[in-house]
Amino acid sequence: MTFIVAQHNSEGRLILAVCDKEVHSRKYEEGDAILDLGSKFYSGEEKDEEAVEKLMLRSYTINAAGKNSVAVAVKLGLAAKEDIKTIAGVPHVQVLMM
Repeated sequence: MTFIVAQHNSEGRLILAVCDKEVHSRKYEEGDAILDLGSKFYSGEEKDEEAVEKLMLRSYTINAAGKNSVAVAVKLGLAAKEDIKTIAGVPHVQVLMM
């Protein structure tokens, strides 16, 4: 499984944008909702699941898109199934660590 991961920093905090390679570089729209996985925010490097898990556990904010990316956040206990939204068939979850 391959993920595309972008790391951003804000005031010393890691903001992670991660999506499945299969859904990366595309724009998904449903009603007023837009999920632009081709935006600069989601432009990053390929990583494996182990690397994604380590980054998620260090992140202040996580934006995960795609079935596998969202599943990793749920597996780590960072997101709950009821937090997952779907836009044009693509699952997406946002996590803010407190």
